[in-house]
Amino acid sequence: MKIEKRKNYFQTLTLNGIDTLSGYIPQQVTQAEIKNGVGVNLNQCNFQTKASRTFLLINPNKRAGESEKLITNYSEFVEKMSYILNSIGSDLSEFDVVRCDFCFNSTEKGSFREFQKLHKLIISCLALCYSVKNCYVSNDLWDGSGLSVAIKADTFEAENYDKARQTEETEPYSNRLELRGKRLQGETAQATIEHAFLSLWFDRLDNARKCFDKVQEKANTHLEQLYKTDRAKPPKEQAYLSLTAFLLQYRDSIYTKKQLIDLLSRFDEVQNPAKRAARFKEQHKIEFFSQKDLDFVVQTLKDKAAAYFKS
Repeated sequence: MKIEKRKNYFQTLTLNGIDTLSGYIPQQVTQAEIKNGVGVNLNQCNFQTKASRTFLLINPNKRAGESEKLITNYSEFVEKMSYILNSIGSDLSEFDVVRCDFCFNSTEKGSFREFQKLHKLIISCLALCYSVKNCYVSNDLWDGSGLSVAIKADTFEAENYDKARQTEETEPYSNRLELRGKRLQGETAQATIEHAFLSLWFDRLDNARKCFDKVQEKANTHLEQLYKTDRAKPPKEQAYLSLTAFLLQYRDSIYTKKQLIDLLSRFDEVQNPAKRAARFKEQHKIEFFSQKDLDFVVQTLKDKAAAYFKS
């Protein structure tokens, strides 16, 4: 990845903050008790009779009669949360947070496509590092273009998606990477949230970046099997016209030149894997990354999150 793209990545992630969060307050709340128009912020407000508590799903960024605007300062977020909870007869000190979603956003048009492969890499590293079973990639029904990549574990989730497509460009965001903490526990709401993102998520990202080589190996194992299985079929049933066509279709799962050479070395039809890899790189648009690139992305996400919580 070029130095200019690294700089652009850091500079484009300008709108970052907590999207939604959920938890419990130890009392019942009725619609009549919701004041000051904060009902718009309560996506769910369900009283659990047996536990004698109310479950709340809150989006503090919504505004009555106006478009949603992400709160990008932590102090303002705490102030808004206090206002919401006070308006329903509770307090931030009583709110038991169990899930919180933090998003990194870019408003630069086309940024989802530009960083789609990079975000797929870091999410793949997380998935492999923590043995996540639920891993998804979604595509548009009509044109087949990528829409999102997501992983879902018991204690966390990560997703990158085309925010502009999702909102039909009614919001300023183009690209969104979302890190979610689940099954959270803590003595206070603020301490729980800060621990989730400044400690737990920092550790996850640091551990994930160490899996770069393993991700390439796992990707090649699957790609090798996929191509060889297809080639074993009768010619009329084969999905790929050639090895080149196969590589083009799955180039977003090939992250380094070394990985490409290794993959090509697994096929008998390739006489010189290094030469074939160089020619493919020269003739076709494929982006490669280095360990330094991945480390830079991790550090950027940590720096952006830290800056938010200091604001």
